[in-house]
Amino acid sequence: MNRAACVSWALLLAGCGGSPSTPSIEDLEPGQIGTFAGAGQRATDPVGGAPIELLEARFDSPMDVVVAPNGELYILDWNGHKVRVVRDGKVAFVVGTGTEGDACETTPDGESCPATAAQLNHPTDVTFDDSGGMLVAAWHNSKIKRVDLEQGLVSDVCGNGGRNFRGDGGPCREGDQDLVSFDLPSGVVRDPFGNLFISDQANMVVRRLGTDGIIDTVAGDCPLSMGFGCSRGRGYVGDGGPATGALLNNSIGQGTDPQGKIALGPDGSLYIADTGNHVVRKVSPGPDGVIGDGDPNEEIITTIAGTGEAGFSGDGGPANEAALQLPTDVEIGPDGSIFVADRGNHCVRRIDADGMISSVAGRCGSAGYDGDGGDAGAAHLDTPYGIGVDEQGLLYIADTLNHCIRVVLPSEAGG
Repeated sequence: MNRAACVSWALLLAGCGGSPSTPSIEDLEPGQIGTFAGAGQRATDPVGGAPIELLEARFDSPMDVVVAPNGELYILDWNGHKVRVVRDGKVAFVVGTGTEGDACETTPDGESCPATAAQLNHPTDVTFDDSGGMLVAAWHNSKIKRVDLEQGLVSDVCGNGGRNFRGDGGPCREGDQDLVSFDLPSGVVRDPFGNLFISDQANMVVRRLGTDGIIDTVAGDCPLSMGFGCSRGRGYVGDGGPATGALLNNSIGQGTDPQGKIALGPDGSLYIADTGNHVVRKVSPGPDGVIGDGDPNEEIITTIAGTGEAGFSGDGGPANEAALQLPTDVEIGPDGSIFVADRGNHCVRRIDADGMISSVAGRCGSAGYDGDGGDAGAAHLDTPYGIGVDEQGLLYIADTLNHCIRVVLPSEAGG
């Protein structure tokens, strides 16, 4: 069965559309919004051929936009089952054929296959290693894959595709046997030391694949799960105590959507969009400054935004007294600001260094598509699932159900 058919919201019609009158980044003033990429058609371009002009490219429910270390922008064309890149002012293909499948499962050596022929099943997030590789959260594959960007080859990194919870305390693979199971890995991020953090959505945990090759849970708690999802690990408890004793809350099952993405702060803190609890949580590292290296009892979880109840309120006040609705992604800006894709409210919000929250893009509580060339806070978005921020503070928004990428020029105040 085509899993995309299970996601009822993906049947909604497009509302976004680039046109010759759409302002470019150069035309925007601080705090204004524009459409950066996407023709606004719920479709996905066939692979092959020349790169496509930004406003002519077609995306099917873009789930996230990620800024690579070299400044290139990667777009997760989610229902298009591919990862794409903005390069030289155009959209090019990186990996995925547009047909859902599992890359490299049918190759003779079982190790690698050409990226141009590799199938993915709803890729949801990417991060990058130090040797020319892109690590992909292959969400419905329940695997982490690696694309060698120089050689154009794809390989499996971790996960047997089993959609349960297994493998903590051991390696991803011994010989030709995969030992680790994920259930809908929705987010990936690497720390400066080379450790890979994985948001294991339906298992309600965040796990770490260390440089020693061992995988462990660093936030959340999942009793051994033999089937889809870890319902026994779902909840909202644990603030003020060890992150491994806390409970998180994400949706599970075949018809769910990506949730629970993560980010790392410059001090090594782990930020979690705790989607089903309508909050953003923070895991502070112990004295060693590296999540997962020291005593887990010293790695403390707290709520930094949201009250635990769905809604919209609190702009201009403390973030932990504000109401969010299904926050799905979190990113850290160059000035340390925390940006939240408050997708149930159809807007993006910002938490400043003093812990105060404000809305920076989207008319919170109202879905639509308008506002290009004007104040970002007066524009409409439709269910923004993902965000990215570059070194200049440009905010990129995966305007998911408008099937395009929007961009916001940072305001004078940095938000």
